[in-house]
Amino acid sequence: MIHGLTHRAIVVWLLAALATSVTAKAAPAASGPLRLVTGPHYAPYAADYLPHNGLGPFLVTRILEDSNRTVTVDMRPWRRAYRETLKGRYDAALPYIETPSRQQDYLFSVPIFRTDTFAYVRADSELDARSLEGLKGLTYCNPVGFTDEDALKTMREKGQITRVKPANLRSCFRMLTAGRVDFVKINHHVAEHIVSESELSAEAVRPLPFVVEEVSLHFMVPKTRPGAAELIDEFNRRFRAMKQEGRIEALKRAYMEALRAGGDTPGDGPHRIGPSAAEAIGR
Repeated sequence: MIHGLTHRAIVVWLLAALATSVTAKAAPAASGPLRLVTGPHYAPYAADYLPHNGLGPFLVTRILEDSNRTVTVDMRPWRRAYRETLKGRYDAALPYIETPSRQQDYLFSVPIFRTDTFAYVRADSELDARSLEGLKGLTYCNPVGFTDEDALKTMREKGQITRVKPANLRSCFRMLTAGRVDFVKINHHVAEHIVSESELSAEAVRPLPFVVEEVSLHFMVPKTRPGAAELIDEFNRRFRAMKQEGRIEALKRAYMEALRAGGDTPGDGPHRIGPSAAEAIGR
């Protein structure tokens, strides 16, 4: 336990030092403090056991602090985070996929992370689909609070595919290895962390060789919040400025490197799942 706490302290110290150096040229003060909320079980982007509650809250906090904002981040189940932000308890929620239904309630930032999803199957599966057409008649897992894009929703409505919704992604992979579902829909980075913190080996599962959904993750502000559009504009301006200066990629890279060096996640660090798992975290 002491060893684990020491590792966590090292990771947090490294990230704090990095953030100070990268955000040294902060913009003039914007306005008051901000209350943000994120959700669990979505490492490396959001998880209660990660420093700063994950890469998403870490990066968004740094961006907003670059405008001299004071930021706090709470963690709630994804659906609860969504509802409580709408009710005004929080100023914004992250990281979320932008969908037509969510656009009715929220304004969305520019994409923070590109997180295309893939169909993960058991390594010994005979399934060899090369497109969505090849997934017809199958059962897939995507947890409560996680969204599907239009293509999968349409397939479900037509009875061409079945979705199972457990409490979290770890349960999805347990169901996959037990043969209760045919595939898990998830992006490479999250799959990498789920496998590394579970009893699975990296060789137990594999992604099918096509993108199921082209998606990205965003910072979102409820339309009912006073100054919602201004907050989104402020965030987008700072994000673009920091990205142009190379600071966004520097923060992403440093977070992941510190996480791996510090051993802060359960297990011995993220395992690779096929060649695509080695792609840059900011893709």
